[in-house]
Amino acid sequence: MVASVKKQAQLDIIRRLYSKDEFNVVPRIDARIFKENLGHLTDPGEFSGKSVLEIGAGCSLFLPIFLEYGCRKLIANDLLAERLALNDINDSRYSAVAGDFLETEFSENGFDLIFAHLTMMFVIPMLDEFFAKACRLLKPGGLLVTIDPNYLCPLSIYRIYADNSGANPATIFNPFNFAKVARQQGFMVEKLVPFTSGFGWTKGNWALGTCFGMRALKPDGATKGLGVEE
Repeated sequence: MVASVKKQAQLDIIRRLYSKDEFNVVPRIDARIFKENLGHLTDPGEFSGKSVLEIGAGCSLFLPIFLEYGCRKLIANDLLAERLALNDINDSRYSAVAGDFLETEFSENGFDLIFAHLTMMFVIPMLDEFFAKACRLLKPGGLLVTIDPNYLCPLSIYRIYADNSGANPATIFNPFNFAKVARQQGFMVEKLVPFTSGFGWTKGNWALGTCFGMRALKPDGATKGLGVEE
């Protein structure tokens, strides 16, 4: 009961923050930055012919990238339908599904890739549940790719306390504990890497990388039990 109340309170904070006008615009950012960020964790060829789910998609600039590189199916999920509508994507491979990820029905073993950008930092109180569901939804051999703030970097700590937009739903967390939870829920962590967008020399430096990415595999019979770290 207590966990349920905490979860609802967290979701209410997210709804209040992202119902504000300033968060409901599609940002003008060079797509090369987003491709570079993905490149720390994936190869664009991995998207070709694949079924992709982006959770916490909101006004996502990654969705067009998955389409550009030939995904077979693309689903965007976000808590708020109005944010999904701003993506304005006209492609038969694409569909938007609004609602709480944990409460929304998706096909189990139905996706090759689940992606989350600046999303998991909001759901740390429900992290076990998010990873467990992501693992169920992925096909054996499927990938979970996440990008979030690296709170081992002092600048990221500063940013969360300097935020003046009201209650901030983000939670400070340790990336290594984050990866540990992913393993506990059935994933094999292949990459855990810090970086700062546009500054390639920060890659791998936990004190300078303002973000970090995780690439985690849902093992199939051939890989179960193996672990890889970078």
